[in-house]
Amino acid sequence: MNGGTFTPGKEKDRAGIYFNFKTTAEERVSIGDRGTVALPVVMSWGEPKTFVSISSIEDLNKKVGLNIDDPSLLLFREAKKNAQTVLLYRLNTGAPAKAQIGETLSVTAKYGGEKGNDISIRISENVLDSKKFDVTTFVGTDEADRQTVKTAEELTANAYVAFQGEGALELTAGTKLSGGENGTASVADYTAFLDAAETEYFNTIALPVADNEQLKATFAAFIKRLRDKQGQKVQGVVADYAGDYEGIINVTGGVVLEDGTEITPEKATAWVAGASAGATFNQSLTFVEYEGAVDVLNRLDEDQVIERLKKGEFLFTFDARDQSVSVEKDINSLTSFTADKNKKFSKNKIIRVLDGVNNDLTRELKALIKARKASGSDIPASDDGLQYVKTLIIQYMTALQEAGGITGFDSESDIAITLNEDRDGFLIDLAVQPVDAAEKFYFNVEVK
Repeated sequence: MNGGTFTPGKEKDRAGIYFNFKTTAEERVSIGDRGTVALPVVMSWGEPKTFVSISSIEDLNKKVGLNIDDPSLLLFREAKKNAQTVLLYRLNTGAPAKAQIGETLSVTAKYGGEKGNDISIRISENVLDSKKFDVTTFVGTDEADRQTVKTAEELTANAYVAFQGEGALELTAGTKLSGGENGTASVADYTAFLDAAETEYFNTIALPVADNEQLKATFAAFIKRLRDKQGQKVQGVVADYAGDYEGIINVTGGVVLEDGTEITPEKATAWVAGASAGATFNQSLTFVEYEGAVDVLNRLDEDQVIERLKKGEFLFTFDARDQSVSVEKDINSLTSFTADKNKKFSKNKIIRVLDGVNNDLTRELKALIKARKASGSDIPASDDGLQYVKTLIIQYMTALQEAGGITGFDSESDIAITLNEDRDGFLIDLAVQPVDAAEKFYFNVEVK
């Protein structure tokens, strides 16, 4: 008797017993991970105008060529304190460092930036063949490359420098490159960053800019387009900008680090974006301490704090009792509340839950469509397809409730799916009750 596998909807020519083994929908449905922040930085080295995914110090050294303590990576260090992955984008091109060695060889750093000034070239006689030269590239005191050649034209570019020249080489104990400059980032550079970010996946994105209102408005419009037009539920973090929108976090406070470095509000956007990305759907940043901070830039009294919270400002608080700096309240910039968007929408924890529902169900439905396509079929626009989609959503919402993200979900009353008017899709009504964080504790103390 014949056997094997089968494709639903496609009849076999031969009689037999056929099995089709597949993963159940319950096993496919999962709660998505968070932790990715997109961050633009003016850097001293690296390929400009491109994203590099950094999850570890090893990634940074290998992909960017900088050490974690490089001065130009301050914002990266702040973001990485809580983010799992930083999508690092070099805004600036800078000017490359250069050196002329003798009359036959010129050396140019691969990238613009001050890091190029740490590069030096040593040319020495090869110990095995006096007609050859060892050309060694150093970054600081570390040997980065060594080539053994007879003439200048035999040299090839390495990860740090390019060589130009021909003819005999001249010995040098060490010639340093110079003239490398970081330069600055223009509005066009930030606009290019936003254009590039549109095709990347991230949870939050920072705009560490101090005083360009037009650029901040462009950034807010970018976030609204991603969230409301394209269904990519991300949050943008910007300083001193009253966005009045749940997708924009308005940072107006700064901190002082242990070494005295002042993290102004625009720089603090990196930490806030990293912490917001790293927070799980059932975690609020309220009361979360700012690692490495010893004070806030401008201490506020209680009335000032309350007033600024009403304006949708993200603040840091210094607690003199334990000398700690923490988040005052994990809120976004939404302040105009309506029947559709009440005060709950101003809490970032609530937004993370709602955004998670959007992003996760989108991912799961895409996976379901892809799986059906791979098997030679589609999700039918029928009662059978309706039930398949409903089952997937119920399984996801149940998993989210078991994980503590939502509460009170009733699979009978909180989800309704019908075919649309053209009968080529589904209309889905879904009721969600996110679990808020306990942020206020009231004690009635009876003295006996």
